[in-house]
Amino acid sequence: MVGRRLGLLVLGSMVAVFGLAAPAAAQTKKIGTFGGWAISIVHDKGKFVRCVADTTGPGNEGLRMSFGDDGKRQFVLPGPGTSALKDEAVIVLRPSGRRFTFALAQGSPDRLWSQVLENSFTDVFFESKRMEVQLPALNVTRSFDLGDPDTMSARIDGCMTSHQ
Repeated sequence: MVGRRLGLLVLGSMVAVFGLAAPAAAQTKKIGTFGGWAISIVHDKGKFVRCVADTTGPGNEGLRMSFGDDGKRQFVLPGPGTSALKDEAVIVLRPSGRRFTFALAQGSPDRLWSQVLENSFTDVFFESKRMEVQLPALNVTRSFDLGDPDTMSARIDGCMTSHQ
């Protein structure tokens, strides 16, 4: 047993010395589920990066809101499965019926990223129960049950303030 541990120690030292170790990826730790949203914290190289909230949408495709250490808020939608898409999304929040329009960019084939979310959007979002996303260029409409985004917001605030 001692020989095995010594061998692992020597092998680990060789990997570190010769630079064979894989670069560390961002680490995500789930905090819990609140208001129907899974809240997680993301660190990269030991440094706080962001808090995220994920929910489930149609076909088990998730909606994500990201709250960065730089104060920026974004959301990520399931994408249409095409590459290099740029589209303008129309977001309708229910029950208020408020409409917001902003650009979405596709960072990967299955995800669309928003620009930085403005306070006017998030204020209404946190009081909404459902969200409809219309992508007019693709003639696609998706609806999302938002659960209790006000409860999610309170947990995100706690996540953010604990890392400032």
